[in-house]
Amino acid sequence: MKADEIRDYFDGWQENLARVKSLMEVPEYYREAWLVLCCYVGAFGSLRYPGLRDNEKYKKAVREYSGMTDFYDQIDLFFFMQWPRSEFRDEDRYKRLKNYKEISNAIVAKYGEPDQIRVKVRYVPPNEFVACIEQAPFPGYDRQNLLDHIHLFSLCEMLYHYARCPAVHNVRFPFVTRITRVDRSVRYEDNHAITGDRLLETAQNILSNLSKECIEKTRWPWEL
Repeated sequence: MKADEIRDYFDGWQENLARVKSLMEVPEYYREAWLVLCCYVGAFGSLRYPGLRDNEKYKKAVREYSGMTDFYDQIDLFFFMQWPRSEFRDEDRYKRLKNYKEISNAIVAKYGEPDQIRVKVRYVPPNEFVACIEQAPFPGYDRQNLLDHIHLFSLCEMLYHYARCPAVHNVRFPFVTRITRVDRSVRYEDNHAITGDRLLETAQNILSNLSKECIEKTRWPWEL
């Protein structure tokens, strides 16, 4: 029966995730586990939203199925302040945000300089970010423009552009720091809110919620 086939299919994915969890617990394979999890989240997005572009289905799967919307909607203030020096400084979608300088000044006035932000209060809900700007509005402030573009600095965007893409395309892990001990052994430390454990939780939640919906409706992900 179709229902049994769907259940068996997702059981296979659960076994795969269990193996990745075990891999993550071995220090020398920590980054490999990161890479696999990034790919799994993308695979779930492709199964559920085959008609969307890669970045769209990835982020939509996270927002719709992880159950962690509040977390992934948070704005990374440090990234916001560092954006002009980031690899995304020339991207048109970021340049469409108006009054970046004035908004940055308001952020500094409330939270401090970038180095202070990185240590003290790096991640804030989008409504708190907007409220900060509106406490001291400046001439030419465009609220709708800010609301339309603030998501570019969210953790969901960073998961795709700063975690998934560098890992998949260049085997690079900006959110994981490699530390060499005195005995020359290596360990890895997370340096961002998106940690390995958080990524594992994200993948597990997406799979759990997606499989539950498919089993209840007796439909494959692409049929939902």
